[in-house]
Amino acid sequence: MAVTDTTDTTATAHLTRLIERLNEHGLHARVRVASCHSPALAVVNPDAPALSEIVYAAPQEGTWWYWWSWHEKIAPVAESDAVVRKIRHVLTPTGRSR
Repeated sequence: MAVTDTTDTTATAHLTRLIERLNEHGLHARVRVASCHSPALAVVNPDAPALSEIVYAAPQEGTWWYWWSWHEKIAPVAESDAVVRKIRHVLTPTGRSR
């Protein structure tokens, strides 16, 4: 699938909307846009900075999804609560409340 300017713009919009939700749950995030890569969201747990992840937004078969950096779906963009819950789980140190 060729990445277009429209796809990048839509992906950036979805990622930007997710930032506020992640911030509400104590995670820090920022959108990274580079001309040679798809837009990405860098997410970090400020209480454990070694725990970070890159999240992408991309369509598949007509539905926009958030994706992990290892090309696995997180959840559809319309399910922001599920997305935040899963990202928090991954970025929470073992032994702490997730």
